[in-house]
Amino acid sequence: MIDMKYINIEYLYYLYSSKKTSAKDISNTFNYGIISNNGPDLDSTMIKVGTDPSIIKDVIKENKCKCAYVIRIPKMFLQPKVEAGYLKQIPIPIWQLDSDGSYILKSNLIHGAYNAKIKQYFPNRFYNEVYCPNGLHFDMIQADYFVKNNITKWISFYDYRRCRNFLELNRIDRKKTIWRPVVSQYTAFYNNEMVKKLNTSIIM
Repeated sequence: MIDMKYINIEYLYYLYSSKKTSAKDISNTFNYGIISNNGPDLDSTMIKVGTDPSIIKDVIKENKCKCAYVIRIPKMFLQPKVEAGYLKQIPIPIWQLDSDGSYILKSNLIHGAYNAKIKQYFPNRFYNEVYCPNGLHFDMIQADYFVKNNITKWISFYDYRRCRNFLELNRIDRKKTIWRPVVSQYTAFYNNEMVKKLNTSIIM
């Protein structure tokens, strides 16, 4: 269970650059997510922005992105607070291992897409930071974080999950209801009216 006093709404932002700018391509990505050819690794697949959304347009311009998908993930999902070797926040996996060996970033973590040609931002109606992570894999950022902070329980949990496919993990997670308490707590937090009010800032 999570100590609710440690939960916050700080986000990490990434950009995924694409040459495809049509409304159909953007809609397809919103529906199916983003495929990584570099494994479950945001840092090697995306352009890291950090925690400040105000610089997103500058980063898009610097990297000459034709179409940039804005990924917005709660920081506590990737880099949870640690005290005395214990997690005070619970990390949530974000990648689905497909049958062909590729990894797909869940579409609900895509906040929207910016078409640089027409200078327009398209919000993703499927965006939702809280979701059921049954069957999903951790990112390398999370794995490195577990090792850096010597969180042995979660290192073992990462190793256990990384060699199993989506169907197998999904079956195990559903049977053991591993994520249900965590998702319930995060859902309650993000549905809080005060949090909703703080969480309405416009990205673009």
